[in-house]
Amino acid sequence: MKKMLSALIILVSLVLVGGAILLTPQPARAGSLSQASYQTPTPNVDGQIIYTVQDGDSCTRIFLLTGVDIDQLIVLNDLGSECSIYPGQQLVIATVAPATATLEGPQVSPTPGPLTATPFSGSGELCVVLFEDLDGNQMRAETEFYLAGGVISVNNRVGTFSETMETVGGDPDLVEQTCFQEVPEGEYNLSMGIPEGYIATTNLNLTLEVSAGDTVVVDFGAQPGSEMVNPPEPEDGSGRSPLLLIVGVLLLGGAGAFTFFFIRSRAKP
Repeated sequence: MKKMLSALIILVSLVLVGGAILLTPQPARAGSLSQASYQTPTPNVDGQIIYTVQDGDSCTRIFLLTGVDIDQLIVLNDLGSECSIYPGQQLVIATVAPATATLEGPQVSPTPGPLTATPFSGSGELCVVLFEDLDGNQMRAETEFYLAGGVISVNNRVGTFSETMETVGGDPDLVEQTCFQEVPEGEYNLSMGIPEGYIATTNLNLTLEVSAGDTVVVDFGAQPGSEMVNPPEPEDGSGRSPLLLIVGVLLLGGAGAFTFFFIRSRAKP
């Protein structure tokens, strides 16, 4: 009798624990939050655009950040069929025609005058993506779409630039990123507000440098919270989870089996 009671208790405990695990949404990874960012540099004197490999990079991650096809990356840098890379390695991701000057006729050297310092200034482009980080790994996969309803604020340190835009949602192949145009070069603070019901999987505040002529792309991630994964049941009970029904059936079945064996054991002489 005691053995049957112990077995029933173990069965009920396993069913309850398994149901609780299945009903609990996967949380965002613990620890420090980070996000992927990529700054498109200007071409060098040879017309090459260079990407420096970071810790944790793979050819797939570089493709997601830059849009450069993996096969093209292998050909441009002779990486072999396995696309082997290492941190600190400089990869050519594109080649453009270098600027050259065509000289015609005799050249006249101007008379040197007093040297004056002329500070260089210009602007760049800052693009922001908020993606639905369903697996919580802080990096956008090809199957994870952009998330609408986020609000991104960009401010520079000197207080001369301050703009706010909303993120766009949908298939990354069909919609454009949220981009701030004509951003003066300098140091900027980014702040992302995510839609209600979502949990951040990356930092929501970031400081970065914008250089003239460059395009900076920053990814922010968020995943649905528990209320979105398991919405409250309607009052009429029509939205009850099938999993809860299965758990209930198992509990009733276990209770029935216990009753059967208990009565049978009592009936034995």
